[in-house]
Amino acid sequence: MSEKVNITIIGAGVIGCAIAHCLSRNIGSSKDIVVIEKNEQINGENQSSRNSGVIHAGVYYPNNIGPLKAKLCVKGNKMLYDFCAEYKIPHKKCGKLIVATDSLEEQYLEDVYEIAKRNRVPGLRLIDKKEIKKMEANVYGTAALYVPTSGIIEATSLVNKLYRLSEEAGAIFLAGNKVTSIKPVDGLFEVNIQSETDSEVFLTEMVINCAGLYSDDIARMINPESPYRMDPIKGESAMFYRSSSSDIEMNGLNVYPVPFGYLPDGSKLRVDFDEFKRLFKEGKVHKSVGVHLTPTFDTRDGKFVIGDTVTMGPAYSVPKDRDDYSSARDTGYYCSMVKPFFPNIKLEDISLHQAGIRAKLSRYYDFVIERDAIYNNLINLIGIDSPGLTASLAIAEYTLKMIH
Repeated sequence: MSEKVNITIIGAGVIGCAIAHCLSRNIGSSKDIVVIEKNEQINGENQSSRNSGVIHAGVYYPNNIGPLKAKLCVKGNKMLYDFCAEYKIPHKKCGKLIVATDSLEEQYLEDVYEIAKRNRVPGLRLIDKKEIKKMEANVYGTAALYVPTSGIIEATSLVNKLYRLSEEAGAIFLAGNKVTSIKPVDGLFEVNIQSETDSEVFLTEMVINCAGLYSDDIARMINPESPYRMDPIKGESAMFYRSSSSDIEMNGLNVYPVPFGYLPDGSKLRVDFDEFKRLFKEGKVHKSVGVHLTPTFDTRDGKFVIGDTVTMGPAYSVPKDRDDYSSARDTGYYCSMVKPFFPNIKLEDISLHQAGIRAKLSRYYDFVIERDAIYNNLINLIGIDSPGLTASLAIAEYTLKMIH
């Protein structure tokens, strides 16, 4: 590699790879693009693959407090479906039911509906319990919001395709390299990286920080006054087999409870909606989409199809550190969380699945995508949690416009 490059992207998860793909296609012929990834493989090992793989529609994000999440999720939803169709990424626009099970939950459901309408999510429909049963016979609800543009994606395949396309367009990926320091030098940045066997130092004109859980650390390497601090949350999941019993059979929709307030320890609040709004505004509770049911893919005859496994999650807890993927929730927790809207599930149907760490920012709800206050040639992407996977291609386009 040359001693000086034009653009250095730190992090090769779905966001870093999406940006590398977008830049390499649009300005790669005139710019050197280098991507640094600390993991040995480019496969979205952290946030990008340790999630439910849902393609979100944009129904959850109030545009007054999360304008980037609201705008980029809705735009990214269409971009992602188009990309998947063009490059044959396993995906399915299966739709979603957001289910209320009583009058209190219907207050929250109405709020979701209003947010979704403001965000111009297409095809929304409020349905009653009879229509719920037509769509998913084993789901209980008094009312639901049907969201047809929600879906699922095989996230690892997406990351891999973005990586391969970027590399073909000239981007250079340095996997197995950890950034140990970045220092401003005469309008450039001196980047130090370390692998298991070697170290390297080079200069770069621009840094794009896509380091996920560690993006706040990278921002402070360059500007110690950066105000952002990660407050990571562990999200675990469980699973069951939908064919194991007729009373837990599903037709392949995403099925969600209404979003509720959750305390930092992951416990759920049951308060009226006005009280929740007050607590949320004061930062005393998180808003979560709750433990939901998501179909997954299997392979048959070399093709991806909707499989027998249904995942349940996320179950939130506070991790010991950013690498804590241990299980803090037992199967009883998942059973109790989904039983109100999926009443036939039994403890013996459920087994534990996986855990991931969500890059949630302390005191910030929205994505942070901005130039550093001091160093104009540093673009930080911090707190890119859900719906980052769905919004990834739109985030990349947004970043390209910032560079232009």
